[in-house]
Amino acid sequence: MDTIKSVLETGKLLYDIFRNQIGDITNPEKKMEQLDKNARHLFARRDDLEEITRELPNVATRESRLWLEDVNKLEVEVQSIKDEHMRCSNVFKRSELGKRVGDVIEEITDLNNKRPKLKGNEFSNAPLQKVVPQIVEINSLTDSEPRLQKILALIEDVGIRKIGIWGMGGIGKTRTLKLLNNRLDQESYMFDIVIWITVSGEGSQRKVQNDIAECLKCPEKDMSDNGLRAFISNELSGKKFLLILDDIWERIDLCDVGIPILNQDNGCKVLLTTRDLSVCRQMETDVELQMEKLSKVEAWSLFNEKAGDVAMSPSIEPIAREIVKKCSGLPLAIIVIGSSLRKINYVGVWRNMLRKLQLPSTSQIKSMEKEVFSCLKISYDRLPNDFERNLFLYCSLYPEDSKILITELVEYCWLEDYIQGVDSIEEARDDGRHMVMNLIDASLLERVDDSEEKYVKMHDIVRDFALKEASGFLVKTGKHVKDPPKEQEWLQAQKISLMGCSLVHLLERPNCSTLSTLLLQDNDQLTVIPDYFLECMHSLCILDLSRTKIKSLPSSLCNLVHLRGLYLRDCSNLEELPSQVGALTQLEVLDLGGIKYLPREVGELTRLKRLIVGFQPHSCSQKTEEWNMKLRVPTGIIPKLPYLEELSLYVAEDDVRVEKEQWDDESMEVVVEELCRLEHLTYLDAYFPNVECLEHFLSESKSMKESWFRRFRFRVGTEIRDPWWYWPNQQWERRLVYKGGFGTSHAAIMETLAYCSHFHLGDHRAIRKLSELGLANMNELNECWIIGCDKMETLFDGDEQQETCAVLPNLKELGIKSLPELRSLCDGPLLPGSLSKLTKLYLYECNNLKKVFQLGIIRQLCSLEYLDVSNCSTVEEIIEIEEEEDISMSVASHTHNVISYNNDRLILPNIKQIHLSYLPELVSICRGFSNFEWPSLETIEIFECPKLKSLSFLSNGTNIVPPALEWISSSSEWWEALEWEDNDIKQRLQPLFYPS
Repeated sequence: MDTIKSVLETGKLLYDIFRNQIGDITNPEKKMEQLDKNARHLFARRDDLEEITRELPNVATRESRLWLEDVNKLEVEVQSIKDEHMRCSNVFKRSELGKRVGDVIEEITDLNNKRPKLKGNEFSNAPLQKVVPQIVEINSLTDSEPRLQKILALIEDVGIRKIGIWGMGGIGKTRTLKLLNNRLDQESYMFDIVIWITVSGEGSQRKVQNDIAECLKCPEKDMSDNGLRAFISNELSGKKFLLILDDIWERIDLCDVGIPILNQDNGCKVLLTTRDLSVCRQMETDVELQMEKLSKVEAWSLFNEKAGDVAMSPSIEPIAREIVKKCSGLPLAIIVIGSSLRKINYVGVWRNMLRKLQLPSTSQIKSMEKEVFSCLKISYDRLPNDFERNLFLYCSLYPEDSKILITELVEYCWLEDYIQGVDSIEEARDDGRHMVMNLIDASLLERVDDSEEKYVKMHDIVRDFALKEASGFLVKTGKHVKDPPKEQEWLQAQKISLMGCSLVHLLERPNCSTLSTLLLQDNDQLTVIPDYFLECMHSLCILDLSRTKIKSLPSSLCNLVHLRGLYLRDCSNLEELPSQVGALTQLEVLDLGGIKYLPREVGELTRLKRLIVGFQPHSCSQKTEEWNMKLRVPTGIIPKLPYLEELSLYVAEDDVRVEKEQWDDESMEVVVEELCRLEHLTYLDAYFPNVECLEHFLSESKSMKESWFRRFRFRVGTEIRDPWWYWPNQQWERRLVYKGGFGTSHAAIMETLAYCSHFHLGDHRAIRKLSELGLANMNELNECWIIGCDKMETLFDGDEQQETCAVLPNLKELGIKSLPELRSLCDGPLLPGSLSKLTKLYLYECNNLKKVFQLGIIRQLCSLEYLDVSNCSTVEEIIEIEEEEDISMSVASHTHNVISYNNDRLILPNIKQIHLSYLPELVSICRGFSNFEWPSLETIEIFECPKLKSLSFLSNGTNIVPPALEWISSSSEWWEALEWEDNDIKQRLQPLFYPS
């Protein structure tokens, strides 16, 4: 055995020593094939360069000549190797030859990677071969030129290899690329070859290969996939190419197609267009450019081009502009409609077209269905499942041009069973939001410009398509709708939307046994629901009566045996629910706003998962006993609702002057004890009478044993409501309101703060600094309001900071009001990163404060945009600088700051608005402020500041007027009494002054 083992080890050692030589001996043909392939591409590039320099001798450079010499020398070596290979039969000589082949291949690769420059250009840029389908001439450049310039800039960026252009069908992607192709014809130096492939919905990888091979004039028609890949790779290797893949619907492996690897050295690019952003991600594009709708000017220009000069005639132009407006910037719709009206000067035809566009569906317009809707239907049909298709169609129930609240849309669709396979509302919300994002990526929904991405909207023409595609939808929305649908219209309806109408009455007993959704919200003139109105709605799943003026619900409510969602938000006239609500045993969502008490029958709704209750407080003028004025949540209801996931108990009162929320503290303590037993809560909006009550909930809640809530609003202590900080019926993400506290026991507050994004502290009787609640607990805060804390002297001081912990690093909004002992915002310097995201600062009624900022803190406020200081009777100066000559020293001491500026004159680089009012002792914004600049300042408002006599802080000695300044507002008397160091300053500012 030992002998065998020794022989094996010796064999392995010999194999390791001679492995490379063995490879050279056993694979000579493969090595020679690789050598020949690489050499052919190199010599082809050599021949092209020689041809160019013969025709244009002045473009040759020393680098290009040396490169040609190296290639010619290598050609001799390659030929020598080929000759020797043909006559070589000795095994060991073959090994030596194999090593030479490997070395030469490396030299060829190195020369292929070098791009010898010609004068004024690169070698690879010289010959341009255009391989594109025949493209029609496009005369209009106006509407596409900005997009074209963006694409050209991306193409010219050496760091970008793959570019994805995406947008809804008909938005103009292909049209813009045709203009790009025309432009590339004029700028022929950019690429050796441009290949345009229209992929389309049925495009496969093989089809793409075939089309590219055809463009490259492949001599064989029936090559295998591998053969085509090799042919395409051979043809494109060594060339600088642009591959355009138009209308791509799914990932295509470019390597399998035969496309050489893109890199900065070869300058090759791939440009693709798609309707679905996710395809760009799958294709690993370096940059994605969304094709936006046309602006009003661009849309009007394109429409005029298609309709002709007749659109400008006095009698037609107003109608034409309304038609363009209805097209909502969609180029394909503008082209179709404009072309259909071309040179028609009869006004009646134009009026008829506008009328058809204003109808719920535009499919009756000639060519609209064929050319526009068919384009959208491709995107719709290619959605991955019926759930997303149903969610898309559901959006058409909302009024035209409306913002659609994503959480509301998703909840409706969850109740309609369009979202399945989830175990909680939170999961349904996540899944539904993902579906909405997919629809945005597929260009079927649009984002709304809101920073928190709470809303989406539907393009008008996309909505028309959805309404045509939907079956059983009856949609009549808008204030012009004053009468309900006729009896016959209800018969086959599955979903009815009468949102935002002017209905004053409804049918007595509509026959609609198939109806699953009825949306009646925002009918602010609707006061009565007929008693038998709901009697035949046995299949109804969702009923929304929010923001109506109804005073009661009909007794026929008990017929809704399949109802899963009942919405009565902000129904201020609805004081109570009928006892029939207990019959809605399938109800999972009950959203109420404005009732005076919660009926005990709610305890029979054992399937409830989401219960939102807004109580209407009793007026203090009522002649009732005090106990009867208290808000009570009936005890014993909550334990009967074991599946509750989201619970909100708040006061739904528009008049924020009501002194208290009037909760009955004793009953609320019992309710909190009941809340502890719920096991599935993920969101809670509730009032805790005191800190001890909150502490008990945090320690005993079964729902919180695993983890903290993702969303909550805890209101702790006496709820004195203040118009500065009370927003009724708002489900904030993570909010803590702590009012009327005393003592130093803050454990429960500090624990909650660590998970908060919003914190309101009010009327605390003992706290002297905000930092007593623990600076480390406030890292997640986005908003903080402090009101009526009688003992508070400062927010924090520098000595308390941990060496690596910035103060409030994520805070965006800070409000301070009625702190009579406040003497400073901060004592001492702040660590870098402190308050670095603060954009808004409000300071009201702080009557012990003399200087708002020291230079140390204001240097941190690099993001501050809005400053409001009002009703502070002792404020003398906004920014305090001890000695003007010390500024440079202070600046130097802050060179480690979060932002570094080239100009030390910048201290508030992003401040846009300054509002100063009712500051009787204010003397200056800052002494010596002429040393500073205000690059972003747009508006200044100054009211009732009689001792402020100068605006010298606006003059920096070079640019007297801040470049972005738009207006200064104050009283004319104050303006005329100002003292000016230089009359020229006043002359420059005078046009910007607007008297209040």
